[in-house]
Amino acid sequence: MRHRISLFTLISFLILACSKDDDPCSDTTLIPKSLESEYGCTDTKYQMEIDLAGDFTIISDQANFNALVTGSCLPEIDFSMYDLVIGKMNFTSGNTSIEYVLETECETRDQNLVVTFYQNMTAHAPNLTYHALIPKLDGGQDLTVEIIVLPSPI
Repeated sequence: MRHRISLFTLISFLILACSKDDDPCSDTTLIPKSLESEYGCTDTKYQMEIDLAGDFTIISDQANFNALVTGSCLPEIDFSMYDLVIGKMNFTSGNTSIEYVLETECETRDQNLVVTFYQNMTAHAPNLTYHALIPKLDGGQDLTVEIIVLPSPI
């Protein structure tokens, strides 16, 4: 009987030791929210303005949003939950759509916002505003924005 208990204890220990994950941390990817999805704004890529050129900024409070952004939709944003990443890009051809993906690196918790512009062959050369509502950044978190320009799949 003792051998069975010892054997059972040894097997249980080995199972628990082997099943322990040495690195429980993993990177995450999510589709960030937008002023369209959260506040009912429309066509913000054309209707929202900020004084930037080929760059972005992070807005963390309503006062800065009101001071920096103009346009047809200026909602009261819940800045206790979100930071607003907003930028401008100028193109030589038309735009079909913009897609956003927010990647968070597990160990550092730094974030990378991937903004993909799908451009078409129309002669309309837009100066587009892009934006994403991201989860509130902590004091030590860094954010980078990666711009990708692709031909429209349509």
